Amino acid sequence: MRTSDRGSSRHFRPESLRGFTLIELLVVLVVMGIALGLVSVRLMPDDASRLRETGEQLALLLENAELQARSSGVPMAWVGKRDEYMFYQRNRQGLWEPVETGPFRRRALQVGVSIVAVELDGKPVELGSRVPLSATSFTSPFNIKLGAGTSALYVVGNGVGRVTVLMDRNANAIMAH
Repeated sequence: MRTSDRGSSRHFRPESLRGFTLIELLVVLVVMGIALGLVSVRLMPDDASRLRETGEQLALLLENAELQARSSGVPMAWVGKRDEYMFYQRNRQGLWEPVETGPFRRRALQVGVSIVAVELDGKPVELGSRVPLSATSFTSPFNIKLGAGTSALYVVGNGVGRVTVLMDRNANAIMAH
């Protein structure tokens, strides 16, 4: 369709067939990029949320292992290393053997989360030492300190079967470490 101007070689399209300008496309791409960036940041868990999830899982497993030990009459123990933990059970010969299957199998901690310290009866114990979960009486109180970045969390067993999770962002003094 030609214009009425003579000598003009421009062709105009009707309004309904007109496309987007380069500026409009760039603005849409920038807005989509910002939105995608915000969504991906929200979906990626931070240190504190990974720490809380790991602590809550550990607390539930410890509480259930204590219940299992009492109900079966077979002592259990928990062993934590820097980046993993496992449960042990006494066999018929009285020797400790790792639980290989089921909910009490060996577990790796989430990336960035580590076991920082363990206390048993208020005294520090080395990582890799057994924390006994008694089958016949009360368990000794324990504290397990988990860390991720600048956050710390404590999994605290009170000795009568209750295990709680306490978050302490400043990693102050629940434990002496």
